[in-house]
Amino acid sequence: MTRWSTLLLDEASLAEMPDLPVDQVLRHADLVTAGRPKPQALYERWEKQQWSARAIGLERDREAFEKEISPAARQALTDQIATFITGEYTGLDLLGPILTGAPEEVDHLYLGTQIADETRHTQLMLRFGEELLGLDPDPKRMLVQAWNMVTPSHRELSTIEADVVQELQQHPSDYRRWLRAVTLFHLITEGVLALVGQRAILNQLHGTKALPGVKAGFTAMCRDESRHVSFGLHALRQGVKEGYGDDIREMLELSAPIALGIDHGDRPEEHTGDPTMTDLSVHSLRRQIHLIGLEREFADHLVTISFREPAADEAAGAADAAARA
Repeated sequence: MTRWSTLLLDEASLAEMPDLPVDQVLRHADLVTAGRPKPQALYERWEKQQWSARAIGLERDREAFEKEISPAARQALTDQIATFITGEYTGLDLLGPILTGAPEEVDHLYLGTQIADETRHTQLMLRFGEELLGLDPDPKRMLVQAWNMVTPSHRELSTIEADVVQELQQHPSDYRRWLRAVTLFHLITEGVLALVGQRAILNQLHGTKALPGVKAGFTAMCRDESRHVSFGLHALRQGVKEGYGDDIREMLELSAPIALGIDHGDRPEEHTGDPTMTDLSVHSLRRQIHLIGLEREFADHLVTISFREPAADEAAGAADAAARA
């Protein structure tokens, strides 16, 4: 880097990433997506922002993980990494049909870069699993171990994602199905879960020099994620303009309550002090809905149904049944 910038992360090397100001890293994706970059610009950013998952040294991290990190923090980080092990591999596994179904050549070219990113992220998470968590070094067995560690909500959302992408695979030229897959894959899985999860890990590690490899890896992934989410928002903006808003809304109504319910079951308004994962997820969801051109009232609706008490759901169902009768 030759000068200070609000986008310090754009030009940072892996060696510089652990020491970047955390507030700049956490804001990076918001700054990138606010510019509404198109696929060609995202491709050009990808060419300039390469990094190696194998170049990240973990020797210091391995020792510090056992000796310098508190048991509670170690358990939290273990759970988070297990989620990323399954999430990054799932992303690699399911992105192919989205690439194949891309409506325009520029979309196809950009999505090829994202597959490369998902491969790199998966390689890094497998290293974290083996070298930090002590999981089985065989990827197939490690994925089973990590799957058994994630929450039921993560598993449910992964299952829905697999179903949506499989449906697209069977109808590769169906633009409506493609938009539904992008909504779930890019806006929810990456824009709400992955991006917020990466930010939470980096914020948790802020102020400690104990895990430089983990910090470098998740910082690099945050930079990649800014491109992935930007592409999804671009594609969904186009979909809304072309009259497919209802399909996008339908997928958000299915998936957003699951995503917002992961990790925290409390209502956002009941939280005090620093923002929780749920607070950050709600903020990210609202922001992205705005950026794709859907109305604020719909975002309010999603948050309402995500945190409605089960009794309210039962009452609403009874009222609907009575109305139909």
